[in-house]
Amino acid sequence: MTRPRFSGIDFARFIALIGMMAAHVWIVNADQSPGIVDQIAAGKAAGLFAVLAGVGISLTSRRALTAGRNCAARWNLFGRGLALIVIGLTLGLSASSVIVILVYYGVVFWVTIPLLRWSSGALLIGAGALAAAWPFMSSLLRAGLEQPSDLGSASWLSFSEPLAFVRGLFLTGAYPVPTWIVYVMVGMVAGRLIMSAIDDGALRRLGLRMTALGATLATAFWGVSSLVTGPLGGFESLARDMPAINSEMLTTIFYGGGMGAAPPTSLWWLATPAPHTGTTFDLGITVGVALAVLGACLALGTVLSPALRRVLEPIRRAGSAPLTVYVVHVIATAIPPAIIRASDEAPTLAGGAWYLSSGELWALHITGAIIIGAILLLLHRRGPLETLVSWTGRTFSKVPVPRSLRG
Repeated sequence: MTRPRFSGIDFARFIALIGMMAAHVWIVNADQSPGIVDQIAAGKAAGLFAVLAGVGISLTSRRALTAGRNCAARWNLFGRGLALIVIGLTLGLSASSVIVILVYYGVVFWVTIPLLRWSSGALLIGAGALAAAWPFMSSLLRAGLEQPSDLGSASWLSFSEPLAFVRGLFLTGAYPVPTWIVYVMVGMVAGRLIMSAIDDGALRRLGLRMTALGATLATAFWGVSSLVTGPLGGFESLARDMPAINSEMLTTIFYGGGMGAAPPTSLWWLATPAPHTGTTFDLGITVGVALAVLGACLALGTVLSPALRRVLEPIRRAGSAPLTVYVVHVIATAIPPAIIRASDEAPTLAGGAWYLSSGELWALHITGAIIIGAILLLLHRRGPLETLVSWTGRTFSKVPVPRSLRG
């Protein structure tokens, strides 16, 4: 399979990267107005990343599964998840304000292992059922907790409280596994469709159909959420349940976003479409946007001229090394706070310091990502962390399996 066939996936990864960067470094402008790209990309970039992770699982597992080496495929996925967890636990020790998602991703990879042999129909049904039922279950489970949210970036220090650590990964953390596996299951189906389309020479047609489907899905879920919260009285019911919060503040909270889940104080919070709330509407919107972006990039990748492809190659290379770029980005976000702590002055976001939050800072991080892509192009190398994760997966896939456990 030639590289251009997968260029659309790499471009989609790059879009996810720069959207994620905006959500981290362009929160507000100097006049305290919201960063426009952050408003657009919040939650959607992370959802696109997770869907693309599912696509990657399908691509890396296909050969072994086709050959009937099911255990090898499972151990490969275990090794890749383990590498992500180790990298994430280490990165979580940094002083960055970014909530590192890698440990959650690694656990999602482990949870996905039993799903490798599921049919595409079963994966979609499972994803839909989980998207519908889990937000309700999560709200009920968290309602009885004194501290409904207790895990941001997981690190090696998290093992000091193992029960809270596990609870955070699966229920109360910033990226709870049952929520994020929905994206991965959808991405696994998308990955299978991409492979079939490549074999049939129909990748452009698949990309266009995926774009239309994703846009329709996102619009439909946003429309139903608006219907529930408006004409059907959902927001008014929430206001009655939360009399201590005035209407303006309640609106800001309702549409502003969450930290992995909606507040458990009222079931009407489950009607919010806000990013990072993990509601059914949030999942539907972000899955739809992810499919639309991926489909558009797949279609675009089939029509680029050789000359334009060469111009865009550093960007594609950056997209092919998302883990490396992500880790460098997170480390870079820890530098300004460290400089501030070492100085006598203490500028803040409210003070309009451009190197804490601004479009200029976002552009600087994008430039850094493209420079990494250019370096990889010149060296004819993969991203170093991508190489590490692949090596770990291959190493585990060679683990001897007793004959009685094969198949």
